[in-house]
Amino acid sequence: MTVSSNIVMSTPELLLWTAAVGAIGLVVLLALGDVIYSRTRAAARALVYLACCWVFVALFSGLAAAVWPWYAPPLSAVQILAGPLFSALGSYWCNVWLSAQKRDRLMKTSLLAMTLACVVGGPLCFLLIPSLRLPASAALSIATLSVSLWLSVRAAQLGDRLAWGLAIGCAMTLPMEIGLYAIVLDSHRPSLLLQAGVAAIGVLSVVVMAMMLWLRNRRTRRLNLDHQAGRDPITRLHSSTVIVQKIITAQQRRSRTRRDGALLAVLVYEPERLMAQIGQTGLNDIYIQMARRMLRHTGVVNPAGRYYDRCFVVLVETLHSPRWLRTLSLRVASSLRRPYQVVSLNGDQIDIKADIGVGIVHLSTAGKDVDQLLHEAQATAHAAKTMRSRAALLDPASHEA
Repeated sequence: MTVSSNIVMSTPELLLWTAAVGAIGLVVLLALGDVIYSRTRAAARALVYLACCWVFVALFSGLAAAVWPWYAPPLSAVQILAGPLFSALGSYWCNVWLSAQKRDRLMKTSLLAMTLACVVGGPLCFLLIPSLRLPASAALSIATLSVSLWLSVRAAQLGDRLAWGLAIGCAMTLPMEIGLYAIVLDSHRPSLLLQAGVAAIGVLSVVVMAMMLWLRNRRTRRLNLDHQAGRDPITRLHSSTVIVQKIITAQQRRSRTRRDGALLAVLVYEPERLMAQIGQTGLNDIYIQMARRMLRHTGVVNPAGRYYDRCFVVLVETLHSPRWLRTLSLRVASSLRRPYQVVSLNGDQIDIKADIGVGIVHLSTAGKDVDQLLHEAQATAHAAKTMRSRAALLDPASHEA
């Protein structure tokens, strides 16, 4: 079978594909820099994938054959193996990127099946007659990419917003791959305009894929750092373990300094009602805004934590006077009850109010068990639901809000 790798590229074609391969090479270099900076497996996988895209474009555009014409026969064999091999790597890493094993059995099974089909089917193409080897290899590669596109859309519909970016990248890679196979399978190279279109969409698809890989890797690194630093990954407040340790330390310190303090708890009532309008992403956005407003009144010097999903705790280690408790609780409650601007499930920007309760407990010099303090603060916040101001103080004498 005669392929375009045996045809001498014109000067405009040579310039076109040199520029395209060079642009993709720049993306590969940026990925290499990310590997050196982050030193993570995910960054290394991204680098290998982007390098495979670079090699794929160089092979199938005819640039490699134009630069090394004496290697034309071996390059034809490499082309038959390269498509399925690179598709197998892409399908396997798509499985990892989408966390398919934790999300959906159909996604996991489909991606692993396509990976296995490419690994086994690539070498089996050599058993066919020469004229069918490359078309069979192309069909296998394009089918694998189509499955990855379908499953990326499925993952996005299941709530993974970044998967929309991956789906767009796959949708752009598909015409690029079809175009490159058309170039190498046609004995007469297509027009320069058509090749320019394939080259442009190829470069754009690699850029989109690189961005999605980088965004996912950055999110993973941030989650790992938050876990190591004892931070809640959404609000960036202290985790429950850290805030409890800080309360214990503060109680020990207060027994020496004899200063007054306070423990403030904020409860969000019925968060599932909000989720019906804005989903989990919108609810997380409310939690982030709520944490910022809370810290604006309590001060960043006072440790704040997310005790559990809908409960925030702030340790106010020193007070001007016990009378300031009422002022603080009213200010926090008033701020948190103001509307939050979030995106609804249909994509509209809306203002929504959260039903909250603020409970505050006076920390005197008398030592109390941390579990007791946290229980009292939450109970007081629960009691605030019946109050117009949505703020409640614990009476130290009657132990009632």
